[in-house]
Amino acid sequence: MSLFLRRYAFLDRRVFGVLYLGSTLWAVGHFAVGLALWFLGAYFTRAGAGPRSSAATLGAGLDPWWFLATLSAVCLAVLFRRSAPGAALAVGTAAVAADMLVGPSTWVLVTYGDVLYAACVWGRRRLAYGTLAVLAAASAALVGFLLYLLALGALPGGLLTVFQAAGILVLLFIAPMIAGLSVREHHLRAELERERARQIERMAELDRGNAIAEERGRMARELHDVIANHLSAIAVQSTAALSLRDPDPARIRRILSVVRDNSVQGLAEMRQMIGVLRAEDDLDLERVMPRLSEADRLVTTAREAGLRAETVETGTARPLPVGVDAAAYRILQECLTNALRYAEPRRVDITIDYGAPDAGGRALLVLTAENPVPEVAGHTWRSELGSGAGLAGMRERVALLGGDFEAGAPGGDPRRWRVRAALPHDIADGAVARGTEMERDT
Repeated sequence: MSLFLRRYAFLDRRVFGVLYLGSTLWAVGHFAVGLALWFLGAYFTRAGAGPRSSAATLGAGLDPWWFLATLSAVCLAVLFRRSAPGAALAVGTAAVAADMLVGPSTWVLVTYGDVLYAACVWGRRRLAYGTLAVLAAASAALVGFLLYLLALGALPGGLLTVFQAAGILVLLFIAPMIAGLSVREHHLRAELERERARQIERMAELDRGNAIAEERGRMARELHDVIANHLSAIAVQSTAALSLRDPDPARIRRILSVVRDNSVQGLAEMRQMIGVLRAEDDLDLERVMPRLSEADRLVTTAREAGLRAETVETGTARPLPVGVDAAAYRILQECLTNALRYAEPRRVDITIDYGAPDAGGRALLVLTAENPVPEVAGHTWRSELGSGAGLAGMRERVALLGGDFEAGAPGGDPRRWRVRAALPHDIADGAVARGTEMERDT
């Protein structure tokens, strides 16, 4: 079907700016057929005049050449049936009325049916249904009049004439209009489907853009957490080694060991992330999300880098959903990184509160990290140190899980900095998620 439409799409081209090529060819074809039938005498005369007796007259004193005038007028209506369906219908109706006065002729009535069809397909909705109503009423009135003559016994041919007249009306006028209205509804339905397809395409494009933006944000958070943590430890230890006035082989060896461990861990996490990005849709290469239960490694690394980290757990430790588990791990990692870079003296107090379940089976995992910060005259310490990307990443992680995030000086004390993240989770879902991971790992 689509190949057929493409092959004959040239018929929709415009001629002289106002006419369509298809309508022009169709009007020429109608006129050619009507002219041939005129030569054959396919019209009704009232005085027995023929097409070649131009001197003969009809009952009304008219010549047969008048049939060519009505044929030309109705073909002119076909010519403008698509560009001006209302005007074409008016011209066609006038041509049929004139043809009925002088004849009528067969092909003028057939061509008028095409004008009615075009008015229903390309005309306005009010024009189409209004014309159908008027034509149906006129046809019913004509059939009623014939039945009235039949009842009086004044109708030649009897009941057969009534059925023939009704059949001609339906075949020449009503049927083309019904077909035109059907095609019109089909066109409207097709246009609605095309618009719906365009809307779906736009929505898919928006969803794709949102998914790309969300994935970029997630990757930015992951890269920041991985790189900032390990490189901060490396930078701190390198600074400590460079600041040594008297070489101490044991201390230098310990510093280099910390630098090496952080380098190896950072490279391992980077390789893991790159492998996930290259995995595409391979289900065998699922990402291994970090877990809060592995936080001891972060604390140990921070302590080796020279940070005094104290961790306190309250409540009962329980399985967590994968998203909450990974977010808690990354938030704790960022807090240790910030403390390692900015704390003075180098100390951080971390509290992990698993909380108690509520009546709905939900609980809050609350992470709190507090460390001292240096006082900078005339500025807050954040204006002098850092870009704020870590805080933005933590805030985004908590917001995605529907939790609460706070960062700032507790009680207005400029010498302290505290980060608090409350992550809501469902205990049952967490148990199911952790059980699924354990089955996969085993």
